[in-house]
Amino acid sequence: HIDSLDLRCRMTDSETKTKASKAPDEAEARKSEEEPQEAAPVAAQKSLKEYFSWRPVPWWVCFFLGIFLLTKFQVVYNDSPCAVLGLQGPVTSSGLNKAFRELSKCTHPDRLRGRLKRSPSKEESRRGEIIFNRASAAKDELFKTQKNKKVMQCYQGEMEMAVLLLFQQVGRIFVSLGIEDYMGFFWELVWNLITFEAGILNTLLCLLWLSFVYKILRQFGGYLWRMGILRFALGFVTTVVIGPFPTLFNFLALPLIRIYVFAQSLVAENRSEPDETAAVGATSTQEEPEPQPNVHHPSTAAVKVATDKDVPRNLRQRKKKETDEAKEARNKALLNGDVQAASGTEDANAKPKPVPEGLWQVVTWGNKEPVKARQAAASAMQFDILLILTKPVIPLIMLVALGQVWNGLFSSLFIGHALRKWVPQMSYEAHHLLCALFGTLHTLLGVSASKLEDYANREGSKILHLAWAWSFKDVLSVMHMCQLGAAVTAMSALGNEPSYAASFASGIALRIAVGQDAFRGLGFVHALADYFQGTLKDLGISLDAADEVVAYSGGGIGDCGGGPFRMLFGDETYATIAATVLKAWLLLLPVLSTAQWFQRTCQAGRLLGKRWKFTRFVQRLILFLLGVLQICLFASSELNASNGALINYWLAMLFGCAGESLMSTYDIRGPVRQIIFLLLFLFM
Repeated sequence: HIDSLDLRCRMTDSETKTKASKAPDEAEARKSEEEPQEAAPVAAQKSLKEYFSWRPVPWWVCFFLGIFLLTKFQVVYNDSPCAVLGLQGPVTSSGLNKAFRELSKCTHPDRLRGRLKRSPSKEESRRGEIIFNRASAAKDELFKTQKNKKVMQCYQGEMEMAVLLLFQQVGRIFVSLGIEDYMGFFWELVWNLITFEAGILNTLLCLLWLSFVYKILRQFGGYLWRMGILRFALGFVTTVVIGPFPTLFNFLALPLIRIYVFAQSLVAENRSEPDETAAVGATSTQEEPEPQPNVHHPSTAAVKVATDKDVPRNLRQRKKKETDEAKEARNKALLNGDVQAASGTEDANAKPKPVPEGLWQVVTWGNKEPVKARQAAASAMQFDILLILTKPVIPLIMLVALGQVWNGLFSSLFIGHALRKWVPQMSYEAHHLLCALFGTLHTLLGVSASKLEDYANREGSKILHLAWAWSFKDVLSVMHMCQLGAAVTAMSALGNEPSYAASFASGIALRIAVGQDAFRGLGFVHALADYFQGTLKDLGISLDAADEVVAYSGGGIGDCGGGPFRMLFGDETYATIAATVLKAWLLLLPVLSTAQWFQRTCQAGRLLGKRWKFTRFVQRLILFLLGVLQICLFASSELNASNGALINYWLAMLFGCAGESLMSTYDIRGPVRQIIFLLLFLFM
C-alpha cells in the first residue's frame, strides 16, 4: 500500500513539473499572439517611400480594367465583321472578297465534300452552314460600311473614345448641377418617403435599401478618410506610372509560379511519407530500457494521497452549438477582414488573417487545418455566391412555378432572406460544383427579368423564347468569379487553391461538349434532346438559336480562314504561332485546378468509410472529371478561326482564371468589395 502511495505521489510530482514547464511556453505563445494584433494598426499605415516601390495597381483597378478589356475582347475581336472574316485593316474591296472566298472553301455546303474528302454528316453540314451565314452577314455589313470609301479601318479606338466621352458627360452633368439642385432632389426624396406616394410597402422597401447603401458608403468613406488626401493623391500618381509593369508581370507569370509551387508541395508530400514510415520503424525497434533495481524510498505517510479526481481522464467535452448571431458575426468578420471583431472566436480558422506581402509569400501561403479553413470561408461566402449565380435563373423558376414575376425590389429582399436562412450550409467542393452547374445553365436558361415581365403581361398564346447572346452581364459574370476566388483565398489563408473560374468554365465546356458532332450523332442523345425540348414546350418555353451559339470551327470546317488572330497579325504563320502560345498559356490554370482536384480525390479516397468522406470523394471526383473534359476539349479546339458566341464566352472565362489568379494576391476584403458586390448585383 505504501508503494502504491509512492507511485501516485511521483505521478503527481511529474504532472506538476510538466504543467510548470508548459506554463512559460504558453505564456510566450500567448504573448506572441497578442503582439501582432497590437502592431497591426501601426503596420497598416504605409510610409511615403512604399508608394514608390515596385507594387502592382490596386485590385479594384484590375477589376474595372478587366471589365473594359473583356468587353473590348468581345466587341472588337470576336463579334466585329473584320474578326469574323479575319481581315486586317485597312480593308479594301479586293481584300474583302478574297477573305470571304477563303473562308467559304471550308464552310459552304457544296465545298465541304472536297474539303473533307468524304460526304459530310448532317451535323457537319449544319455547322458549316452556320459559319458561312456569319461570314456572309459580316461581308454584307462591311460592304455597307465601306460604301463611298475606298479604304476603311477595322478599329480606330472607338471603345476608348466611348469611355472617354462617357466620363466627360458625367463630369458635365455634375458640374452643371448646383447646390440647389442637389437639395431639391434630396427634399423631393424625403417628401416621397414621408407621404408614402409610392405605397406603404414600396416605401418601406426603399428605406431598407437606402439604409443598406448608406452603410456601405459610410464604410467606404471611412476607408478614404483614414487614407488621407496626400496619400490618396500620391498613391494615384504612383499607381498610374509604376503599377502597370508589375501588374502585367504578375498576370503573365503567376500561372507558372502556381504550378511550380504545387509541384513542390507534391514532392514534399512524397518525401514526408517515407520519413514518417522510417520514424515509426525506428521507434518500434528501439531497445527497451533495463529494469531499475528496487530502491527503498522513505515513508510517504504524511503526503496527501492522490485521488482519482486528480488523474486526467482525457474526457471529450461536447462542442457548444454556435448561435445564429455568433455565426453571422464570424462571417462578417471574415468578409471584412476585421481582426478585432473576431477576437472572441475560439476557432482559429474562423479568425481573419492578414494577407502576406510579396508574390511568392502569397502563393505559398498555407493553413495548418486547410479543410476547416476552406469550410469557414465557404460559410462566409455562400450568400454572395448564391445571390449572384441564381439571379438570372430565379425569374424563370418564379414564372414557371407561380405564373408571374414579382416586383424586382420585393423579390430581391425575399430571395435574399430565403437564400440566407433556408438554404443549408454547403461545403467548399459543393460551391465549385454549383459554379460548374450554373456554367452549364447560364447560356441555356438565363433570361432577363424585363423579358419575363413582358411575357407574363402578354395575352393570348404564350411561348417564352430563350435565345442567349453575348452581353455585358456575361462580362460581369467572369469578373464575379475573379473576385469570388480572391475573397475565398483571403479568408481561408490558402494561396494556391483551385480556381472558381475554372470550375465555371468546366460547366461551359460540358455545354459545348453536348453540342459536338460526335456527341450529337448518338441516338440516345437525340432522344434526350427531344424529351428536354418537349418538356420545355409543355411549360411554354422554347430554346432558339441553340445551334448558332454552340457552333465551333475545327475538323476541317471553318478553320481555313477568319478569326481574331488573322485580324491582328495578318500573316498566317504569325497568327498560328500566336494562337498556339495563347492556348498553351490559357491551359495552365485549368490543368493546375484539375491536378489539384485529382490530388484531393486521392486523399478523400484513402479516407472512405468515415462520416461524410464518401460525399466529399464524389464531389471531388466530379470536379476532376469535368476538368479533364475541359482540358481535352480546349486542347482540340481551334482558336485561329471564327467560332460561335459560346466558344468566345468560354475563352473569356479562361481569361478569368488568370484574372482570379492575379486578384488572389490581394486582400480584397472590406468596404470596396462590398460596393463592387452591390454593383454586380444591380447590373447582372
